[in-house]
Amino acid sequence: MKSIDSDKFQVAANLLKALSHPLRLEIVCGLRHQPCTQTFIADTLDLPQSTVAQHLKVLRSEGLVRADRRGVEVVFSLADPQLMEILDSLCSKENQPAYSRYTWEELATLERARRSNGIR
Repeated sequence: MKSIDSDKFQVAANLLKALSHPLRLEIVCGLRHQPCTQTFIADTLDLPQSTVAQHLKVLRSEGLVRADRRGVEVVFSLADPQLMEILDSLCSKENQPAYSRYTWEELATLERARRSNGIR
């Protein structure tokens, strides 16, 4: 006999599965501060664009991230505001990667300045 809440559990399991890869978790934790382009994410994480594209595809397919075209750029952002509660506990300062010179907040500030100056 199927439980009434089993669909909710399946949705939650899919969410956790999508977040279970460290790079995907790092991407969504970064997107909680500001929408970013794939190039910005790849440069920030020092990864090939193709790797970032694969992870963004998984996040989009699960409905966690959305892509909005802005001229020639595609900007990625969090699709579900409720995800913020989960990310706040998972992406705390203590969990910041040791190899990064900047926090995502600092990188988001740099990205905003880059965009306001029209630099691509």
